[in-house]
Amino acid sequence: MNSEKNGSLLIIGCGWVGKKLGQQLAKKGTIVYGTTRSSSNFSELSELDIKPVKLELPAPSLSKIRLPETDSVLISISPGRGDDRSEYPKLMGQLAQVLAQRNTQVIMYSSTSVYGNAKGEVKETDATSDPDSDNAIVAAEGELRKYVSDAVILRLAGLYGADRHPAKYMAGRKDISNGDAPVNLVHREDVIKATEMVIEKDIHNEIFNISAPIHPAKKEIYTTITERLEMKKPKFLNGGGDGKVVSSDKVVELGFEFLHEEPLDFKKLS
Repeated sequence: MNSEKNGSLLIIGCGWVGKKLGQQLAKKGTIVYGTTRSSSNFSELSELDIKPVKLELPAPSLSKIRLPETDSVLISISPGRGDDRSEYPKLMGQLAQVLAQRNTQVIMYSSTSVYGNAKGEVKETDATSDPDSDNAIVAAEGELRKYVSDAVILRLAGLYGADRHPAKYMAGRKDISNGDAPVNLVHREDVIKATEMVIEKDIHNEIFNISAPIHPAKKEIYTTITERLEMKKPKFLNGGGDGKVVSSDKVVELGFEFLHEEPLDFKKLS
């Protein structure tokens, strides 16, 4: 962060990653604000030394979006699941119009799902942010960059961490397709580390994939992890070996080193 300023960050959407990031930066002396849709969450954020800000999106008008002035802003809003994503580009556009009036670094957590069902290695240039896209996440990226052209977009692979792993959703399932498909995962600690690097280096106008550099096959990792966690092992069908492999070479070339390169090393939920 710019040492001439207060060293402050606004996290819009204090979820599983945002709260942990905010807590970690607050311990380092950063002034951290975090938005929540409900005032019932204020006490939890305050206990983490995150200053709570109530925010409901999409808002009825831009004037209703009142946010503190900070050096950096991280947008960490879930797009929703399945077809329930229609509002996501709209609320991103609202935020972008408000943030466009400020001289601040803007970072967005996006997803490697922007690459769809691509085959083989994919890099950042293989998906273009577009407000008119039918893909809600691509469209949300586009809405942000339409107003904040120098925003940084971090495209995150599937998230896991000490107390969360997607293997639990696979446990006991049968006939899961594409068992040979490469898996793209990233540990929460690496997402936080990458975000800190972007803030500290005051990076603007970039897109980075954040995905562990090792990509085990779906049947290998989920069979191994469910067994390790003493869950019922899933069963897979063959196929998908030519599936998507998300490259993080760009962020590595910037000097980033992953803390968790091998997703198969995951030991236990805690």
